[in-house]
Amino acid sequence: MRSTRALSALLLLCSALAGCASQAGSEDAAEYPSEDVRLLVPYSAGGPTDIAARALGRYMESELGRPVVVENLPGASGANSYVELISSEPDGHTLSMTALPTAVLNYLANDVGYTREDFAPVGVVTQVPSGIVVPAGSPHQDLESLFAAARQDPQAISVGTPGATNTHAAETRRITQLYDVPLTVVPFEGATQVQTALLGGNVSAGFINLSQDALPAIESGDLRVLAVGSREPLPYVDAPTLVELGYPELVQSTTTFGVLAPAGTPEEIVQRLEEILRNASEDEAVVEALDPRYVPEKFIGSDGLADLFVETEETFRDVVGD
Repeated sequence: MRSTRALSALLLLCSALAGCASQAGSEDAAEYPSEDVRLLVPYSAGGPTDIAARALGRYMESELGRPVVVENLPGASGANSYVELISSEPDGHTLSMTALPTAVLNYLANDVGYTREDFAPVGVVTQVPSGIVVPAGSPHQDLESLFAAARQDPQAISVGTPGATNTHAAETRRITQLYDVPLTVVPFEGATQVQTALLGGNVSAGFINLSQDALPAIESGDLRVLAVGSREPLPYVDAPTLVELGYPELVQSTTTFGVLAPAGTPEEIVQRLEEILRNASEDEAVVEALDPRYVPEKFIGSDGLADLFVETEETFRDVVGD
């Protein structure tokens, strides 16, 4: 009888504590934000992630009624920013931009102290497709010519990528893995260095984001796009998709820029931030600043970004370390 009464008392206590925690969480969400919001950027100022963060930050300030301070924490392929994020209180006052698949590839390949389980995805800001490009003077007028040269001589074709642990390097390795096309990955510090190497004749081809940085060289004719990695053709790039050319698996090179909160952030706060991102994706000034070419027609929220983490893991898990 005594043990039964003790168990009942314990259950009542646990129930009361759970109720208090739930009430406290609701109160925290109702008061959010109670201080300035930090929006971390895993890369240096001036890049596509930074540009997206600053455009989004200005909109978030108007919606939240608090300053949104953009902080650049470059280094370790984004790990510095993510470690800072998961070390902060999960209260919505510290957020981070993210770039997939690079973020996933980094923790698949390295012991960086976090996985997707440490994040609460908020939503997607932009998606930038990629392409395989060659310099104007390249003898390869199409992708099949480039691949044929690689099959004929396994050492002949080098592909510059903006990093060693990113979607472009991993997708290049998948080409070799899935289609027996021997390509040598040559990683650089960023897309600008890849372009310089291409124009200098130091690599045969490049696999890069077709971003605002690359488009001027493409539009001027200095670089030619042999194929794009998006599922559908791009209206602003005159090149076929890899799918159209007979490589249906190669659709994972698009870089998704999104926003993360630390795991454990109250759901009400995540939902509020998700709604702000949704509204931002429909705001004319924000879309113009982000570039309409890269803002998804259909908003991708918290669940969609979480699904992209899982899909990216499944796609590249067997490629990392090859």
